[in-house]
Amino acid sequence: MHRRARLSLFLGVLTSSSCFIFSVVAQVPSNSQQSSTRSEVETASWFEAHRAQPAALRAFVQRMPKGGDIHSHLSGAVYAEKYLEWAATDGYCVNPKAGALVEPKACGQDSSYFPASELLNRTSVYDSLINRWSTRNLQFAGKSGHDQFFDAFSGFGTISDSTNRWDDMVASVANRAASQHITYLELMLTVQGSEVRQLGREVGWNKDFALMHRQLLKRGLTERVTLGSQQFAQLEREVSKTLGCGTPLAQPGCAVTVRYLQQTTRTKSPVEVFAQLDFAFALASSQKRVVGINLVAPEDNPIALRDYTLQMQMLQFFKRQYPDVKVALHAGELTLGLVQTEDLRFHIRQAVEVAQASRIGHGVDILFEERPFELMEQMRRRGVLVEICLTSNEVILNVQGDQHPFREYWKAGVPMTLASDDEGISRIDLSHEYLLAATRYGLGYKDLKRLARNGLEYSFASGNSLWKSPEFKAIVLACASDTPGETSVSQGCSAFLQKSDRARIQWQLESEFAQFESLQNGLPNKKMFQN
Repeated sequence: MHRRARLSLFLGVLTSSSCFIFSVVAQVPSNSQQSSTRSEVETASWFEAHRAQPAALRAFVQRMPKGGDIHSHLSGAVYAEKYLEWAATDGYCVNPKAGALVEPKACGQDSSYFPASELLNRTSVYDSLINRWSTRNLQFAGKSGHDQFFDAFSGFGTISDSTNRWDDMVASVANRAASQHITYLELMLTVQGSEVRQLGREVGWNKDFALMHRQLLKRGLTERVTLGSQQFAQLEREVSKTLGCGTPLAQPGCAVTVRYLQQTTRTKSPVEVFAQLDFAFALASSQKRVVGINLVAPEDNPIALRDYTLQMQMLQFFKRQYPDVKVALHAGELTLGLVQTEDLRFHIRQAVEVAQASRIGHGVDILFEERPFELMEQMRRRGVLVEICLTSNEVILNVQGDQHPFREYWKAGVPMTLASDDEGISRIDLSHEYLLAATRYGLGYKDLKRLARNGLEYSFASGNSLWKSPEFKAIVLACASDTPGETSVSQGCSAFLQKSDRARIQWQLESEFAQFESLQNGLPNKKMFQN
């Protein structure tokens, strides 16, 4: 068969119905992940043979199992079109002069306001709102990618900050993840944010962290944690209902495991940040759906810069109080010219050494740090993963290609995974990030598999790993005699998987890899992956 004909046939399989995907039976030797199988080699060969065809590679990475997206802000992950759809349903109006939404109760304040339900008939206003709420048509925004990106959140904030649409937001992101063969999400979300910050203001600032912690508890922090836990439990029920899980009309997102990171806004006063962190650690230690915490908001914000070391010390204090709570931190999302050079030299190190972060989000300025290669070696030894967000770094920081430290992290052996950050605002998806990594840095199929496996290995999902070590050379003894992709597993392996969320989703990923690499087996030409 001619190469172009084989390519067309392969792309047809990649985009075929889900009935084919689930009908594939993987014929893989036991514990095949330890070494390359014939199917993996053929898949990798096809990838290399079509490296000069980005459109074909896009179809490949879209169908490729990607494990998890563990750096995703829920509000920024939703596309602007969804927010406009919900605005119309919820009775919002539009101020065409300001290019902004108007809450239903204020719709009658100006005769120029019109119902959001009419937006589809006013395409110029509709398009302008999408442009304002994303980085689409950035070249015409009249501002930097950095400013356009962060300003976008304020446009849809009245909807995204309201708990009324959280279930729809999670459902939308989960369905998109499922369409890309992503099976695990860690979504950043803030519950009880304003209430907890108010609690902090009532307590007042004190350099004695232990004293301030006790005062917050006396003022009602524990009750706030209980309410926050109830919110997440309710959200899970509402998401399940919205997706129709457990019914004949179940949507694809039902198959995606969703967990959350409680956010703390780093641009608030010290006492508000402290109170938020106190709440976040307590919540994560008591609510199974909340698997960790994170700091959010622009790292280059003046308050965030001023208080950076202080905030790392706060994290160190709470990490000692709650040693089992996992910490992921935005650190090093900076570049030359954005801030003073002094601010480029210690953020990642303090996040690792002081705050004891298990994962670093972005880490773009690593080579500006003091002793960067020693720091990367420390990260490798300690297993501190870097969440790489290529499109986000390009848009916000104007850092891309060889200006990005991707290759340096890779050479240093620092664990990495790819993440979407805010796919709605950036107008991308995780598949796009895999395509960028492959085309910009020459990664092959096996390299992409490692990035996908890392996303689950270093996730904050509960339980033990499926793997004996992060090198992914051997599966744990309980499942060593079983083969991912088979219709049944041994009793011992089944028991192990039931006890561990992490191992369960890792087993799911390996099963999907086996299916993906066996797609060729359903085709007439068994050599379709070769030149």
